Amino acid sequence: MPPSNLGMKRKQSGAGDEAKAGADKKRKGKAPVEEEEEEEEEGWRLIRDVLRSLPGPRRGDLRLHRPLPHRMTVRKKKKAATPAPTTPAYGGSGGGHGWSFTICFAAAGVSLGGGGGGVEEEEEEEEEEEGGVYDEEDAGDSEEEGDGGGDGDGGEDDLEGLVGEILNGEIDREAAAAGASHSAVDVLLGDAFEPIVIEDKRPAAECEDGHEHAEAGNPEELMQWLIAPMELDNFMAHVWERRPMYISRNAHKGYYDGWLSKANIDEWLRSGKMRYGSNVDITSYKAGVRKTHNANLDGTGGVDAHTGQPGMADADSVWHRFDNEGCSLRVLHPQRWRDPLWKMLSTLERFWKCSTGCNCYLTPADSQGFAPHYDDIDAFILQLEGKKSWKVYAPRCTDEMLPRFSSPNFSQSRDDIGLPVLEVVLEAGDVLYMPRGTIHQAACVPGAHSLHVTLSTNQFNTWADVLELAIPAALRAAVAELPALRRCPPPDMLDHLGLASQKGEEEGGEVDNPRRDAFIGVLTELAAAVMRRLPLDSAADQLGKRLMQQRLPPPPSHLSAAASKSGAAAAAKLKQSSVVRLMQEGGARVMVEDDRAVVYHSFANPRLEHMEGGEDDVDEVGEEEEKAGKETSEVKGEEKDAKGKGKEEEEVVEEKDEPGKLSFDLDCGPALEALLHAEDAAEEGVMVKDLPLPKQERLEMVRRLVEARVLAVVK
Repeated sequence: MPPSNLGMKRKQSGAGDEAKAGADKKRKGKAPVEEEEEEEEEGWRLIRDVLRSLPGPRRGDLRLHRPLPHRMTVRKKKKAATPAPTTPAYGGSGGGHGWSFTICFAAAGVSLGGGGGGVEEEEEEEEEEEGGVYDEEDAGDSEEEGDGGGDGDGGEDDLEGLVGEILNGEIDREAAAAGASHSAVDVLLGDAFEPIVIEDKRPAAECEDGHEHAEAGNPEELMQWLIAPMELDNFMAHVWERRPMYISRNAHKGYYDGWLSKANIDEWLRSGKMRYGSNVDITSYKAGVRKTHNANLDGTGGVDAHTGQPGMADADSVWHRFDNEGCSLRVLHPQRWRDPLWKMLSTLERFWKCSTGCNCYLTPADSQGFAPHYDDIDAFILQLEGKKSWKVYAPRCTDEMLPRFSSPNFSQSRDDIGLPVLEVVLEAGDVLYMPRGTIHQAACVPGAHSLHVTLSTNQFNTWADVLELAIPAALRAAVAELPALRRCPPPDMLDHLGLASQKGEEEGGEVDNPRRDAFIGVLTELAAAVMRRLPLDSAADQLGKRLMQQRLPPPPSHLSAAASKSGAAAAAKLKQSSVVRLMQEGGARVMVEDDRAVVYHSFANPRLEHMEGGEDDVDEVGEEEEKAGKETSEVKGEEKDAKGKGKEEEEVVEEKDEPGKLSFDLDCGPALEALLHAEDAAEEGVMVKDLPLPKQERLEMVRRLVEARVLAVVK
């Protein structure tokens, strides 16, 4: 297995030369492979030693990312020819299967892989020789391509085109001339949020089985099945985040059979699983007033005054309100108990790369449960039983497009929500997609109850969320590196900045205040210096960490090996010749925190706490989760023997890893990458003795991963 590579820079003069001289001395008489392994190990040691030598309290943000898949050596990477200022990533040039690093410290004057500094002066000279410097002619060419073109001054006119292009690629000149656009704003303002309406006329033989895709955990296939016959590529390019879509399946009424039923809800109520507010809400919406009825007919079921915990919903009380009072049921997070939904959502989380949940809504005939409103999630409405009438409205303004927070309830007034852009009756098998910010309301038709499930995704999963993580870290890094940011502004700054100093500007006029202009100019330049230090890889890792902590645990059918192949008993039998593999592709992520290589994974996540929290009752598990527990219980008696058989293994146990988190020395980084992020990590696996670590260290590292059920011993 090719060793990982560590590429990096140091600002301290002479430090890089000393490391290079030491590495050259060690390499004399060595074979090429041994040279690269020593470079990689030396790089990890150097990073670790610098981290540990920093004085005083500090915040370390060590970034890891992978270039192209080939063996490589530690070299200096030239800047890319791009007009956009970014934090450079210093890996090897020419491609490599390794890690490169950017380290920013908030309280120490050290930067590894940061922007600016004398180290880059030499690189700039090399760039000029190779013609890799951005110039105005290049800028002009780029503005002519794609849609829009921007204002030419680095403004905001074409930001919509920028974020759309990274999803769908460039729009060619012919398509642009015909009016093609990446902009979601254009859809709202130009096309009046016109929905896509499709009749699914496929023969039954051409319809795939969604349960099979959910069982196997096939993300793209399941997502395609969900919205068929719309092609997934077309949906992502022209519908997602831009307009509603309605697919009618009059020829396939049973398309969504088997996911959830009214009988399942009745079973949960009668088994005592459903708490008011946490698992079920009983609501009504009459005469424009929404009410919640979370109490039993005998007065029980309210919130306990001492514990604050809501009471259990009584089945007879709930069905009385449903049948006789026209109340609706909202069942929160049914994936906790319904195995088909568990498999569906676990698969969709792998497609969207963010937490994905669902609620289901059971409404009696000729009633309405909720007022008009919009949500902060992308919603897929799957009609399971009965019929329901929907009214869909465009966002009221661009400020309410793709919101990050849901709205309050609106009135029925046209002045408040306008006219609907879509009115449709969903029947069994139909699906309705609504982007975030789509105002909607629904009501049952006479003579038929309705049961639908709303799949929700992409909550707090925007470009803004990336930058909310990156910008504060960039400011801390810039403050640590730039004395100018630590200087005080002149005492008269408050005399020239602030609300009172804007007089005349808000009307579009100009204020003759050179001192004010100077303050604004300085702050703008300082802000630009901060932006040049954005740790974007670190922000992405934080989002990845959040996903590992929030997502569902994988169902047994999604795992690459049986449960008995992992855990303490399997770890006790581990040898240098053992082959191990990742239990699920994408189920773990490695990053660096507090000078340690840290693995976050989803294998220990409690199913009953998915999305908005869960119950404490350990008996509330799905059928397949219970079966998996029975399988692993056979080896529980061996777990105590597997821990602490020797002194070194006792030290490993003393690490006291948190559920879903494993912490290792930085030297384990390349080996962790090979185990968790290699293309065949969840298929072919890795032999323990091939990992780039000393014999005993690699065995202990792999043993901990097997005990945590991140890895399985397959040979």
